[in-house]
Order: sequence, then C-alpha cells, then structure tokens
Amino acid sequence: MEGGQIWVDTETGVQYLVIFSGYGIALTPLLGPDGKPIISPLPVEEGLD
Repeated sequence: MEGGQIWVDTETGVQYLVIFSGYGIALTPLLGPDGKPIISPLPVEEGLD
C-alpha cells in the first residue's frame, strides 16, 4: 500500500501528513510559513477525506 493522507487530531486540531509505503509509515505535523503547526477549527468531523 502506498499513498498519503492528512490526518487531524480530534482533540487538538493539529494536522499531520501521513505517508504509507510498503511496510513503512511516516508521520509529521504540517507546518505553516511561521513554523507553527497548522490547526483545524474544532470540532473536527471524523471520516472526512
């Protein structure tokens, strides 16, 4: 399985870039131009792609 998704922490609103490749996975927070994490407004609806 290969691909990428953006996940949102439903408690903090922080957005993460998740990359899948083979048996591996990478997870990193998305950062804005100021170097701070990008935060979605809460509440975040689950199951949105």
